[in-house]
Amino acid sequence: MSAIAHCILHIGAEKTGTTSIQKHFGRHADALRRRGYWYPASLAEPGSFVHTRLSDIGRNRKPDSAAKFGQAFQRELDEAARAGAHTAIISSEFLHSTVRKAFGVRRIRDFLEPFFGDTRIVYYARRQDNMLVSMHSTAVRGGFTSSASALAVYQGKGHYYFDHAAVCELWAETFGRENLLCRVYERALLTNGDIVDDFAAAIGLALEDGEAKPTANESISFEAMHVLLLLNGSKHKDNTELRRKLVAQGRRRGGERIPMLTRAEAQEFLARFEDSNRNFFERYVDPRHARGFEPGFEGFPEEVPDPPPARKIVDFIFGRNE
Repeated sequence: MSAIAHCILHIGAEKTGTTSIQKHFGRHADALRRRGYWYPASLAEPGSFVHTRLSDIGRNRKPDSAAKFGQAFQRELDEAARAGAHTAIISSEFLHSTVRKAFGVRRIRDFLEPFFGDTRIVYYARRQDNMLVSMHSTAVRGGFTSSASALAVYQGKGHYYFDHAAVCELWAETFGRENLLCRVYERALLTNGDIVDDFAAAIGLALEDGEAKPTANESISFEAMHVLLLLNGSKHKDNTELRRKLVAQGRRRGGERIPMLTRAEAQEFLARFEDSNRNFFERYVDPRHARGFEPGFEGFPEEVPDPPPARKIVDFIFGRNE
């Protein structure tokens, strides 16, 4: 058995505060190690806190990556073990979004198994219509869509991406249902209403006072969304500097957040997962934590408003009327 007995493998889902978790643990890695928790640097690309090198192994994106990074991982593990670490924390939401076949999950297991005595999977689920809207905002901001409808994300991501029961069944097949810890990403259900606090509490880690927790509010205003949609549909869509400035301008200007999904569309979309969600909560969620997603569609508009007038778009771009 490895000198580090336990591994916590956080697989997502996407759009459930994963960036906040990763930034917190990455920035406080030294302090965490003194308390016995190790957040590896060798599984992330330089300058990043996301363990994409592990999700790449699952995807078999770089066939030699397991051997290449395994050596660096072993060296880092040995150092952490000598410092008294007993539990590794590994996090990549791309394990949820890109590792979609059993053989990919088995590759993850085969990489981790020689290093740890046991591995526990942590998965956060978000109500699918809210997940759809959040992913659409990210896609618009990143230049991945020029569609004003959030439903366009479903076509690109596919059904599995939103099917929490299917995701859990895939990982349970290899790691065992008893090794899955599933939580619900809703503020009222999170410890202190905070995803970092909740994740830490779920794995038995007490955070220290003074550990600043990052926020990663990725939502953008209705006005900023339409400015970026115009950019995404233009010949300048690959102008990263212009995109960065427009996103920054949108954050400075603020404005109303309006989902690009009507109430009726949200209801219809969520209904697609009714049976799956029932299975998810019955099989994978502790009923003391939650028995279902929070109901209600008050945050969705009856109709998505028309795009802002051209004058407002110009004023937005050039920072007028601030």
